[in-house]
Amino acid sequence: MAIHDPSFKEWLSNFVDSDTNLGDLATDVKKDSTFPDSSDKSTLMEYIESHTPNEVVHRTLSAAIDLYEAASETHDSFSHREPYQK
Repeated sequence: MAIHDPSFKEWLSNFVDSDTNLGDLATDVKKDSTFPDSSDKSTLMEYIESHTPNEVVHRTLSAAIDLYEAASETHDSFSHREPYQK
């Protein structure tokens, strides 16, 4: 069975009901039909910076992309990583 890697937009949609900046971003992206269907950080940052001057939104998107990339890396290497140890 093949494992489906979600796109950034699919991954972000998991946070729509979260009462956080990430949840607010997810809600806004879901409503924005022109938001790029890309996982490229520079593409997404250029888009958001051209649509809002709000630095909180910029930082939230940047952090969300970093989390998405970290989750993807973890997923890719899941079978090769060491178990968590204190």
